[in-house]
Amino acid sequence: MSHTAQPAAHPPARNARTTVATHIVAAIAMAFLFLTLPARSSPPVPIPPPFLVGNLTAIPVIVQPGTKPNLTWSVKLPASENAADYTFFIRQKQFWSPPVTWDMTDLAPEGESLSALSINPNGAAFELWAVKNGSPPVPYLLDSTACDLNLPITTVTIRTQDTTYAVMPRTRADRPFSVELKISGVISDPGAPERAKGVTLSRHVQSYGATGIGDPLDRTQATLQSQSSITSNGTSTIVINPTEIPGANRAKVRGEERFTIHSVADAQTPASQLDSALVQIWPVADATITGISQGQIISASVPQLTFQLNDLYPSSTTWAHIYKGAPQTGLLGTTIPGSSVVINDSVPANRTIVVTDYSAFLPTDGLYTLELLTKTPFGTDRLARVSFIFQRTGTTITGWRQTHFGTASNTGDTADQNDFDHDGLPNLIEFAFGLDPKQNSAGQLPTPERTGDQITLRFTPPADIAGLLHGVEYSTTLQPGSWSPVPNTGTLPENVFTVSTTGKPRLYLRLTATTP
Repeated sequence: MSHTAQPAAHPPARNARTTVATHIVAAIAMAFLFLTLPARSSPPVPIPPPFLVGNLTAIPVIVQPGTKPNLTWSVKLPASENAADYTFFIRQKQFWSPPVTWDMTDLAPEGESLSALSINPNGAAFELWAVKNGSPPVPYLLDSTACDLNLPITTVTIRTQDTTYAVMPRTRADRPFSVELKISGVISDPGAPERAKGVTLSRHVQSYGATGIGDPLDRTQATLQSQSSITSNGTSTIVINPTEIPGANRAKVRGEERFTIHSVADAQTPASQLDSALVQIWPVADATITGISQGQIISASVPQLTFQLNDLYPSSTTWAHIYKGAPQTGLLGTTIPGSSVVINDSVPANRTIVVTDYSAFLPTDGLYTLELLTKTPFGTDRLARVSFIFQRTGTTITGWRQTHFGTASNTGDTADQNDFDHDGLPNLIEFAFGLDPKQNSAGQLPTPERTGDQITLRFTPPADIAGLLHGVEYSTTLQPGSWSPVPNTGTLPENVFTVSTTGKPRLYLRLTATTP
C-alpha cells in the first residue's frame, strides 16, 4: 500500500506529536532572443518526493496465543525534511465491541514488527502516522490497511514506462500505465462471512491544477471515477490510456490517479481499506525558439536566440542541435555547447536558456535546421524546430542602401519605410525581393493563388541577400492591430504561406520584411 501525506482533520488521540486583395508593407525591425538546450547525458538519479509518502502492509501470522499481523512500513520524506523532526507510529484499531485502539510508538521511518495485539476474533485496521513536531504538532495519515483471517489479501501495483523513480509510480499525460490487481483468500461458500466473499475496487482522479506538485492537496476532494466488485481470486491487469485527470488541454494535465481496494462490510467488521496505490501524471513538455524565425536569412552576425522550455519531465535531458539541410527525422546534428538541461527531480521544471554565438556551427552558406530535443524514459521527442538560411557573404540592407543610394543611413530617401520611386513599395520590400528602388517595380511581387478555399503566396527570395526575414500576414478588416502572421510551411529556400478563406468574407494579405 502506498499513500501520500494528508494532514489529518483531527489529530490522533495518542502520541499527538503527530494564446482577395494583396497589400504590401514593410515590417519594423524585430528584437531577437536565443535560448540553448541541454546536451545528452546519463539517466538521472531518483531523488526524494515533494511530500511525505508512506507504505504499510499487514500479513496475518499465527502465533501463540492468537493471530498477529506482520507489519512492514516505510516513510519517504522530502529532501528538505529531517526524520528527527517527526514522530512515527502505527495505530491498531480492533474490530471488537467495544473497539480497542493501541499505538505502536517511537518507530523508525522504516521497519517490520508483529502487531502489539492479536487480531482475534474479528480483525483490526492499521494506520501509519507521521507527526511533524511543533506547536501545535501536525499529524499526517500516510497509509492504512486491515487484517483478519476472513479478509482477502490484496495487492495493487501500478506500472509505468518510467523506471527511474523508486518512490512512487509516475508517467506522462500522453503515456499509458497499467494497474495489476492480485486477490487471494476470497471464499465463494454461501455460508462464509460477507467480508470473505469479495472486495471493492475504486478509482479516483485528482488534478494538481496548472502548476501544482501535489502538495498541498486535499485528497478527500478526489473524484470517484469508477467502482466495481471483485468476487474471485487471481491476478488481473487494467491498462489506462489515456489518463482521466480533468483538464481542457489533455497534453498538459497534471495530477494523480489512485486505485484502492476495500473490504466488504458485514455485521462484524466495517468496510476497510486493504491496499491502495497512486500514480502521478505529469504534463508533456513544450518549447519555443525566439530570435530567429522559419525561413529567415541571417548573415555572419548571427542573432541571439532564446529557448523557453516548459514542463520538462522530472527525469529528462534536453538540448539544442543544429545540422545543415532541411528537417530530417532521426538525424542527430551537432549539439550547441551550453544548451543542455538535465532535470533530476520529483516534479517537472521550466528553464530559459540564451545562446549568443553559434556561428562556429555554420561553416558554409546554405540551409540549416535547429531543433530542441528532449530525452525521457519514454524516448526522444522534438520540442521545437526552425530552418533558416545562412548567407555569410550576402548583401545586407546597409550594403544595398550603399549600392543604390550611396549611403548606408536608414533615414530620409533611403529609410526602410520610404517609397523612393513612388511605386507603392517601401525600400525594404524592394530589397527583400531583389527590386530596383529607383524604377517602378509594381506588379513584380509574388501574387496569391487560390485553390478551393485556400489562398497561397509562394516565392523564393533572392539568393544574394542576408539578414532578412520574409513573412506574410492577413487581415479581414485592414484595421490597425487586426493583422495576424501566417505560418511558413515551405521547404526552404521556397517560402509558402497559406490561409483558409472559410468564415472570411473578405481577406487581405500583405508581405512583410523584417531586419534585425
